[in-house]
Amino acid sequence: MNRAQVVPLTSNVARVYPSEALVALQGQQRKAMADQLATVSKTRLREKMGELSPADLERVEQAIRVQLSLG
Repeated sequence: MNRAQVVPLTSNVARVYPSEALVALQGQQRKAMADQLATVSKTRLREKMGELSPADLERVEQAIRVQLSLG
């Protein structure tokens, strides 16, 4: 499959909604926006930005569950 699901990140962390999650990336706080979940071609993905900690990944997964009404 040549597509991937992506959750955009932003540095604007002033307000966090249930379908969003605060994460740390490269030592800086970011907000993962599951309400803007998108499917993109893997050819659009350039370089790896970093890795999320297991705790941050769980927060993103929870935000996705909220966004998709999965409980």
